[in-house]
Amino acid sequence: MKLVRELKMSNPFYLIITGDGSGDFKTFEALCEKYNGHHKTLWFPVLGLKKKTGLSALDSIKDFPGDFGINSIIYVVDGEFFNGDAMKQIEDYLIAIGIKITYSELIQEAFLMNCIIGSHKIILYCIILGPRTFIEEELARLIQFELNITIDLLGERDHNWKMRVKSDIDRILDENHTNIKKLIRIARRNNLEKAFPNICAVFGKIEMDC
Repeated sequence: MKLVRELKMSNPFYLIITGDGSGDFKTFEALCEKYNGHHKTLWFPVLGLKKKTGLSALDSIKDFPGDFGINSIIYVVDGEFFNGDAMKQIEDYLIAIGIKITYSELIQEAFLMNCIIGSHKIILYCIILGPRTFIEEELARLIQFELNITIDLLGERDHNWKMRVKSDIDRILDENHTNIKKLIRIARRNNLEKAFPNICAVFGKIEMDC
């Protein structure tokens, strides 16, 4: 599969929306390359979407079916935005903004939902990163599996904790003369699935779908 930042000649098959800027693009780009389906393009519009976080990022999906003809959307969100049942909170938010849900199922701790927006049918994949706090937890697990180096994830999960974890990841990658894209590209598939369970569950589902 291929991940792109900008639309060119052909329309993408899938749109990725996230409330957390462009920091995850390289991770998603490298993970896409590990899955078959070269005709499948995922669009990660780093620029151009209104900056929203958490559940409010879902507001964007109402803009795309008519304007771009995309009917498969991947919603990516940090686990820290949820307290309790993430699936129910997402369903409740979608209903509150006028989106009808006709079907939903679990894929690991990710979800697949069939939705109706006006006259448009949408397949919505929801990926919870972390899944407890943020994607760096998953990057830390991959470093442990592939480099046999443990990053300390203990402590109160506040801003200082997040900055420390990010700093530790950057330092270890530098010391090992690599970066996250290179590490993902050489990683074994089973280690990726253990490190990024929700992303890989959704990408695996997309890989199998026609």
